[in-house]
Amino acid sequence: MTEQEAIDRIHSVYPTGKKNGIENMRALMARLGNVQSLLTMVHVAGTNGKGSCCAMIERMLREAGYKTGLYTSPYIERYNERIRINGVPIAGDALAALVECVWPAVEACERDGIHITEFELGTALALMHFGMEHVDVAIIEVGLGGRLDPTNIIKPAVTVITEVGMDHMQYLGNTIEEIALEKAGIMKRGVPVVLGQQEKAVRAVLLAAARGLDIPVIDPDAQNVHEDSRSVTFDVRLGGERIKALRVALCGRHQAENACAALGAVWALKKHGLNVPVEAVRRGMASVSWPGRLEYFGNVLLDGAHNDPGVRALCAYCDAWLARERTVLVSCMMGDKETDKMCQRLSSRVQCVVCTQVDVPRAMEAQALADTFARHGVQTFVEEEPQRALERARHIAGREGTVLVAGSLYLIGAIRTALRKEKEFAHVI
Repeated sequence: MTEQEAIDRIHSVYPTGKKNGIENMRALMARLGNVQSLLTMVHVAGTNGKGSCCAMIERMLREAGYKTGLYTSPYIERYNERIRINGVPIAGDALAALVECVWPAVEACERDGIHITEFELGTALALMHFGMEHVDVAIIEVGLGGRLDPTNIIKPAVTVITEVGMDHMQYLGNTIEEIALEKAGIMKRGVPVVLGQQEKAVRAVLLAAARGLDIPVIDPDAQNVHEDSRSVTFDVRLGGERIKALRVALCGRHQAENACAALGAVWALKKHGLNVPVEAVRRGMASVSWPGRLEYFGNVLLDGAHNDPGVRALCAYCDAWLARERTVLVSCMMGDKETDKMCQRLSSRVQCVVCTQVDVPRAMEAQALADTFARHGVQTFVEEEPQRALERARHIAGREGTVLVAGSLYLIGAIRTALRKEKEFAHVI
């Protein structure tokens, strides 16, 4: 089996998969020997920031000398990004071998009337790979929600819940409290939980859930936060230890709160015999990277904000570091998001918007998105092909301006691939 055949095999279950709570996942992993029960894991949920938090945890642990596994979703450019060992995406031949190993269990489930979904299969692949590679710690990001997410079959050493906001309401509930309760579903008796920054109503739900399970809550808080255009620095106290002037190599003031959640998880792992010295914490935070999240390629800034809480964080960064009159937005959005609210926020931060679209059924048509932006008083242009949208935005912005790309991770993936190829070509010549 080749790498592409393996990826095609993974995608092949999409039309036939039928979600059944977490029962499918339990059945699949039972046929694979429940390898997850042998792993030390960190489980991370949240509406926004969970990917960055996972990346920070992984980087600090790696700097401390531990072998790490990292499972995140979605991928930006290649499927292999979802499964990493020591920060490196799984190689194509290893992915092919892994699919061949797991596929008989998928077929056995199918014979028993259990129709495995694509995300369930991906999660099983990651858990099997981490077990076969004997990682010291696996960091597992929740796909959607928490309570019924396929990743929720694991028994982690610590759980983390980053900022909870309004997103995926069609699956998780129509109020912030209902969504928070779904996220709280990853909490487990005997497992400490780390809480990222939360609004008051969310915090009340999460604390009540933790009290009901009689589990400790780790609640670190960033102090003396200082932001520049490429990083954020802050102080934090964990237990009796205070770390001053901790620098995180990710853009945006909100990353200080994500970093605190990551630090809380690493601190909790001490009870499992893992030691992460302050020097490893500093090195890890100073070198962490997370593609497509306030990531610069020259004067092009990519940000994966694709829901209203994410757009709020992006707008805070724009207010601090980008001049409206010299910022051109390239945007594509999914039709099932709070598009009007997102367009309203972004329209007041940019000179104009070039609307485009990606080949995804949920994507808004470029013209419909342009009409939505125009209602909020910003000039719009339409270029249906993302590469042409980028070219037009660059022409408008000029060398002194900034091209901001935001609204969909699918769009970020397409543009990032093009920008990387440009960078590689420039390096060659």
